[in-house]
Amino acid sequence: MNTGQMMITMAAMMLLSTVILNVNKNALNSTKGMAESKYQILAVSLGTALIEEAFSKAFDANTADGQIADNLSDLSSSLGPGSGEYTKSDFNDFDDFNGYVDSTSSDPTLISADFVISSNVYYVDPNLSQSLDPVSYRTWHKKIDVFITSKFLDDGKDTVKLSKVYSHYYFR
Repeated sequence: MNTGQMMITMAAMMLLSTVILNVNKNALNSTKGMAESKYQILAVSLGTALIEEAFSKAFDANTADGQIADNLSDLSSSLGPGSGEYTKSDFNDFDDFNGYVDSTSSDPTLISADFVISSNVYYVDPNLSQSLDPVSYRTWHKKIDVFITSKFLDDGKDTVKLSKVYSHYYFR
């Protein structure tokens, strides 16, 4: 092999090495993107499950036993778990989920990543703003915000937030 052929061979090897490195880099980025998507879907599923569980409860502690609330003064003025309500299984109304925090790390056989799930419940007045900001008085509408964080969501920099409004209607 002469010098010209050797130079062409070395250039071809450098070109091949560059192509292989770029293919591996793209494959690694695709794998990371797919893994992050998987964790985001899992986070949304966990948040949706918590919201659906909250919606399966009564609107208010004062309507939990089938009582009718036809005046705003009939609704509870405090949001959060009542006395004797320490875990989700004890909760009997929607606003018991105010201040709720849980982690999936307690049972690693169920979830492939550690997530922290927290929620806040507050009264909202849809007549005041489209963003449904919290209000300090009772209304027929309560909003739940669920936050899901994990070190697997953009290296811990991302939080999944889900919100839903629960409205109480009664008929005479």
